[in-house]
Amino acid sequence: MMPHIKKIATGRRKPNMTRKEFFDHRFRIHGSISDAIVDKDQKPYKYIQTQVFDSAFESRPGGPLNANHNWVGRDDTTELFFRDWDHVQKCFSSDYVKTTIAPDGPFFADFEKSVVLMAYEKTIPLQTAAARKRAEVVTGAMDSGDSTVAMYFISAPDDKKDGESLEQTITPRLVDAIKSCCQDQACGLIGNTGAVSDQFDLNSYFGGANMPQYALVYKIFLTGLESVPLVRKAQAQFEKDAQSIIDLHKSFILFSQEALVMDVKKGVRFSRNRQPVFKDLPGSSHLD
Repeated sequence: MMPHIKKIATGRRKPNMTRKEFFDHRFRIHGSISDAIVDKDQKPYKYIQTQVFDSAFESRPGGPLNANHNWVGRDDTTELFFRDWDHVQKCFSSDYVKTTIAPDGPFFADFEKSVVLMAYEKTIPLQTAAARKRAEVVTGAMDSGDSTVAMYFISAPDDKKDGESLEQTITPRLVDAIKSCCQDQACGLIGNTGAVSDQFDLNSYFGGANMPQYALVYKIFLTGLESVPLVRKAQAQFEKDAQSIIDLHKSFILFSQEALVMDVKKGVRFSRNRQPVFKDLPGSSHLD
């Protein structure tokens, strides 16, 4: 069976917008209209938003002490799943996407600083105590779209987009670091390997033409928000081992909460009830 082809994009909110306003619009408005159409060719067959609650970026090389890149800051990651490249083309060239989905983007997105790639997804075996425990009680848990996750964006030194050879080299090192530091915190791992195709110009639709390119995105499934410190420890161990083969200055990690927008295969339609709730963002929505 062919691996899933998916679009991964991580962005930050437009100016004059709070995190809560961004999250509410992204899920309630953009999520809703993404699933409103019945025609399966005019929407992804699965759509997950992951809303960021913490993150870590490296410094800007050659800058003053502790200088950030001008693109630092991510608010969410979008994962759109497609049947094949033909489905990608049909979806993004459809009248519905052009007239309804795309015009909503300017209401929340900083297009200039989008990070976007097409990728093939594969499950990576992970032998941790947390993974074994999860397997005992839940079937297909990494497919549910409601997990706490770390999205780890890896940049190659040459800005390469095709991540196949790099993935084969560094995945064993990342797995070793996770097993060493996160036995009770990491319960699953997915590798998203960058795919290059001339069939679809991502940047013309999503922006970010001058942004760094990413060859790999690892998705680490966590037992909860409290897992972050030990995942950071694993990240440090991995990066010490892999620093000669990845671009540390451009690579970054996002700690996020998944929100399933829709799943055509399982017959799951959009529901506001699946929007994540963050305790540090209390109060009513500006949309109410």
